[in-house]
Amino acid sequence: MQVAIVYCSKHGATEKVVKLIGEKHNDNEVYFFNLLKGSAPEVKEFDRIIIGGPIYFGMIQNPIKDFCKQNARALLRKELGLFICCMLAEQQNELFENAFPEKLRLHSKANACFGWELNVGNLNFFEKLIVQKVANSHGGSHIDIPEIERFVNRMNSISNNHTVAH
Repeated sequence: MQVAIVYCSKHGATEKVVKLIGEKHNDNEVYFFNLLKGSAPEVKEFDRIIIGGPIYFGMIQNPIKDFCKQNARALLRKELGLFICCMLAEQQNELFENAFPEKLRLHSKANACFGWELNVGNLNFFEKLIVQKVANSHGGSHIDIPEIERFVNRMNSISNNHTVAH
């Protein structure tokens, strides 16, 4: 199975998450597409598409939104997983709903919020100021590794069910 993981990662936390997701897809060919650094994949070339990114100022990054919009029909014909990385756990459901179109959320076989990681040294002055004021955080790692494992297990159980059904 060919898997595309489509994401945005500006400061490295989401990239760390997608690498963990990729490692757990051991029997598959996994390709990574950071939309901030390169072009988007051709959806038709992949069996499974996993899409996600960080939430900044209450929104997922525009390249993720654009990718979902431009490929919505093709994504509805694929095994799909969606995720966000966000600092505000109490708002994660609302933030997730705002991040992805409803049709994709309903079609997705696994949806998750993987927490967050913040290396303040990677932020510009404005970002540091906002994070320290709004989130009252000075950094640290709060990536939810067990949730990543559950997400990949849900995705893999879908494939196993499809394999048995055929």
